[in-house]
Amino acid sequence: MTPGLALLVKCPYCGTKKELMTLASGNTFGADYWSDNKQVAPMLPSASPVQKCPHCGKYYLKSKQQSERGDDYSFETGDLSYLEWKEAFSQFVSQSGQKDLNRHTLITDDDMVNIRFWLIHAYNDYFHRERRAEPSQEEYAFFCGVVNDFIDTFDWSSVSNPLLKAEFYREANEMEKCAEVLESISYDQLQDFEKGIFEGIKMRMEKKDVAVYKLFV
Repeated sequence: MTPGLALLVKCPYCGTKKELMTLASGNTFGADYWSDNKQVAPMLPSASPVQKCPHCGKYYLKSKQQSERGDDYSFETGDLSYLEWKEAFSQFVSQSGQKDLNRHTLITDDDMVNIRFWLIHAYNDYFHRERRAEPSQEEYAFFCGVVNDFIDTFDWSSVSNPLLKAEFYREANEMEKCAEVLESISYDQLQDFEKGIFEGIKMRMEKKDVAVYKLFV
């Protein structure tokens, strides 16, 4: 892993610049892959796609902001806690569809699909990968709502098979819908690693297990 010069990203609300890491090179050695389609690669870190301004406390999408290269390296990724992800989600929901916002603060339907996806990962990080707490019924209900909204708004025609759709239904305890998606998939046409994912989802679905799990690929 070789660091690159820092990226200076400008907050669209107050103008404060935030220094974030970049990589000149990296690799996936030692990476873990999870059933919610998250990759954790120690030698390939990246800045969070959503950043919190250290001055005004508002959240913004990094990719939409004005930026410039710094003169030195930085290892700041701006990772958000699960609580911060929920705060960011609430802010973005309130901004979604507002036509009077500029291009730096406008939140489109496609943006919301990505934001829900990242929030799903943040939930699984906190409650499953890091096992920091047990989710309350209210917290799990919130998660299920985000998952179902993601499923309903994602363009599934853009993927070769809907294994992730089946997985997310399983994580949201929608086992009948999970089974229906699995039944729609032609198992014989899957690649070997995809068959392993299929079988892992099916086994956990039958046990009514809703937890994300590590893939062995």
